[in-house]
Amino acid sequence: MADEEKKGRNFIVEKFVEYRAEFRKIVWPSRPELIKHTITTIVISLIFGAFIALTDGVLGVTFTSIVSRFTS
Repeated sequence: MADEEKKGRNFIVEKFVEYRAEFRKIVWPSRPELIKHTITTIVISLIFGAFIALTDGVLGVTFTSIVSRFTS
């Protein structure tokens, strides 16, 4: 039982050491890069949102007109 606990702790310690080593390899963006990427993400999100809203509006009007022709 004690050996199993010791193996479990060693496993946890080894994984922690590995994660810590990988975390140190991360290259964080500079402030200007971060601002540039943030603005790009917001602009692209707004463009896609507008496209989806426009498509939804056009399809809604189209289907409403089609249904109204068959129900009248």
